[in-house]
Amino acid sequence: MIPEPVRWFPFLFLAASCGPTHSQLDVAAVHSAVTRTTHVFHIVERDTLSLDLRIPMPSLSGAPGIIFLHGGGFSQGHRSKGPHTAFLDSLARQGIASASISYRLTRAGLGFGCAVPVHEKKAAVESAAQDLMAALDWLRSSPLALPPEWVAAGSSAGAEAALRAGYAMAPQNWAGVISFAGALSSDSEIPENAPPFFAAHGTCDGVVPADEGIHRGCHKEQAGAWSLCGGLCWAQRLSDSGLGSVSHAYCGGGHEVCNSAMLDPIMQQSLVAWLCNPNRERLTERIYVSEGREDNSGEGPCPQPCQ
Repeated sequence: MIPEPVRWFPFLFLAASCGPTHSQLDVAAVHSAVTRTTHVFHIVERDTLSLDLRIPMPSLSGAPGIIFLHGGGFSQGHRSKGPHTAFLDSLARQGIASASISYRLTRAGLGFGCAVPVHEKKAAVESAAQDLMAALDWLRSSPLALPPEWVAAGSSAGAEAALRAGYAMAPQNWAGVISFAGALSSDSEIPENAPPFFAAHGTCDGVVPADEGIHRGCHKEQAGAWSLCGGLCWAQRLSDSGLGSVSHAYCGGGHEVCNSAMLDPIMQQSLVAWLCNPNRERLTERIYVSEGREDNSGEGPCPQPCQ
């Protein structure tokens, strides 16, 4: 396939590799040229699934690539449209390769709310997670010069699929998992070889709870009352087990954090530093973000209650 035209950015070689000798400021200073190409990676039933590759030159040596799934309740959204495209463009300019993928939108026209039985919600997550694994297989077998390791990542519904693939399907295959307002079933167990975790979640998210709670706030007698462990909940479980997790708690934030956090420059700097850290499986940190400023002093949780 003929690549799309290359977009060029100024070269700065302050940090052409990841490693403990480079500071966060060094990492953020890399400006790479980026090649974008689109490839079909899987055909399943009636769906032809494609991915948009962003390959930076130079890349941050040692950093894994990111496979990203957009949000949209498993019923809408597109790999090439939405806030995640600006997020992945920004990471590419900093030397991080990525693949933004299509996946089966099995709830299109059907919804994903409180009337949808939990088993149908789980099936939608499972299908998307299977497509994510197919993308990983394609990238690993590709003759292109790509990173040898990949991180599963997503926003909202996409994050739920990334978490499913990363902690329930094939944890040993992933260099990490990134979740923007995603969740796992609350009865999920931490697997052996659990990959390190990076999360961003609004503390007052009423759609996908940040801690332990019910999807969309459904009443317990409703068919769609799915008990979830959100991004902050899962990060805490990993930390309590001595495993790596870095989480950004956006104080008072709702489900919009699934998009807005991706464009937060403080979060991006933290994420790139995490990707570049060879010891991220041992990193544990909770960062509180309130009114546009960061507070990781350890003084306690967010001050304001949710309405």
